[in-house]
Amino acid sequence: MPSHTSLNTFAFSDKIDSKSIHEMYENDLPYIETIFKTILDHFNEDLSAICNGYQQQNLEGLRRSIHKVRPTFGFAGMPGLQEKCREFEGKCQAAASINEIQFDFENLIKEMKEAEAIIKEEYGKLKSFNEAGS
Repeated sequence: MPSHTSLNTFAFSDKIDSKSIHEMYENDLPYIETIFKTILDHFNEDLSAICNGYQQQNLEGLRRSIHKVRPTFGFAGMPGLQEKCREFEGKCQAAASINEIQFDFENLIKEMKEAEAIIKEEYGKLKSFNEAGS
C-alpha cells in the first residue's frame, strides 16, 4: 500500500470519527475521497427531498427521506448524526402532525448542513493530499 495512505499521515477533522473511517475503508484514502465526493454529489437532492416532505406535511415521506440519507453519515464517519437521524425517524412515526416535530426537524437540518460543510472541507483536504501523494 502506498505510504500516503498511512493512518498517521492524514488527520481528519475532530468532527469525524477517524478510527471508524479507517477501519471501514482499510486506510484507503483515495477510496474515502471517492466516498465523500459521492456523498456531496447527492447531498442537495437528499436534503431537498427531506425539506419537501416536511413542507408538504408528509410525515411518512419525511421519515422515508431521513431513512434514505441516514447511512450517509455513517459512511462519512459521523455516527452521532446517523443516530440522530434514526431517532428522528421514530419521532416521525410517532407524531400525529408535523408540528410535533418542528423543533427536532429544524435542529436536524442545521446539523445536516453543518455536516455537509465538514464533508466538503475534508473532501478538499483529501483530494489535495491524495494528489500530492500520487
